Amino acid sequence: MAILILRYRDDSGASRWAKLVSAAPKAADDVIDVIDLPVAENSTTDMVIAAYDQNPERFDSGDVVKVTARQLQSPVTSDATIICQGLNYGSHAAEAGHHNRQQNLLFAKASTTLSGPYDAIVRPKGVELLDYEVEIGVVLRSRLTAGTVVDETNLGEYVAGVVLCNDVSARDTMFGASFLQWYQGKSYRTFCPAGPVLYLLERDEVATALLNLEISLVYRDVERQRAVSSQLIYKPAETLTQLAGIMDLEPGDLILTGTPGGVIAQGTPKLVESLKTYLLDDQRRREEMIVEMKTLADFLQPGDTLTLTMRDLNRGLELGGQHSTIAEDSPHKA
Repeated sequence: MAILILRYRDDSGASRWAKLVSAAPKAADDVIDVIDLPVAENSTTDMVIAAYDQNPERFDSGDVVKVTARQLQSPVTSDATIICQGLNYGSHAAEAGHHNRQQNLLFAKASTTLSGPYDAIVRPKGVELLDYEVEIGVVLRSRLTAGTVVDETNLGEYVAGVVLCNDVSARDTMFGASFLQWYQGKSYRTFCPAGPVLYLLERDEVATALLNLEISLVYRDVERQRAVSSQLIYKPAETLTQLAGIMDLEPGDLILTGTPGGVIAQGTPKLVESLKTYLLDDQRRREEMIVEMKTLADFLQPGDTLTLTMRDLNRGLELGGQHSTIAEDSPHKA
């Protein structure tokens, strides 16, 4: 049976892993009941997955302790490689001007973006077009190497579970920097809040769960995004097979599966034309883009909050939520 596990910082500053035995948290002040797992302090995600697969019964017993949700860290540790899919819901592809998807769009994101589900998202100096993207993160169970073929029959051999993520994006960096710097625009620190839990699945549960996950995001008291994983254009099995043909991936690595429609940035005809016209003029392209996008919408500002949730529709199970506040980058930071 699937379990919810989490990682929290104890009073000594060490990272501990635990099994959640109460309702999943949605806010920093929630108090939750957990059982500490029989793994070493500061273990990485892949170590915990391996321990569970070797002897899941060891995760069933222990003393219940109470933890405040603000202590939670990302359940994906920063040794992970993060690969992202773009425009993977029809609603988001359409608002970006890509109505007919022909290829899987893949790109990377730095693992130092990972942060806790209730940590602040820091808007970097000079970024004006800060945007959100609620996503399902798929966490690997087994290594992917050249020649690996993943399908619905063996998906659980390669996928350990899922985690709620926010693929925060600096649109002015992504599209305004030289030759469109997606990696830089996605990779500032704090740009991947993850958790609160890792939904750790048995092998035979994976295929069904990955078709029945619902995610949502609320910004300024309005629901801006909602989708079900069955709506993904390029689903996990196909994507993992494609990635195996490109690179090796390890247990504990993270695949962000894409965001649904409802992001702040919209691909207007004027924006698309500016990107084409000023492809080799970085400064002009950035200026045109900022003016166009700010005319249409208000981007994330310091003090704004984001509320994200995920649940398993098949089991009727709430998988918790994130609550993040946007903070300004400190001028005194080293």
